[in-house]
Amino acid sequence: MATGVVGERGQITIPKDIRKRLGIKPKTSVVMEVTPEGLLIHPTITVKIRSFSAEFIDETAGKDIIRPGEREKILGKWRK
Repeated sequence: MATGVVGERGQITIPKDIRKRLGIKPKTSVVMEVTPEGLLIHPTITVKIRSFSAEFIDETAGKDIIRPGEREKILGKWRK
């Protein structure tokens, strides 16, 4: 167990040994969750997504990989 202090701006320093054990480096995104036991902090999981250009979608549509009408749905979701 480790202790810390909350600074004036609400910042908490995570001790070095804990950061190292969890793989938390500067700029690592973390999730904070209030549980019945207190505050739970853990690193987030990042999932890369692939974006598709209109040209790629046109090329793919020409190969019958996507069904008619799907192109507009796909582009609509990416434009939001």
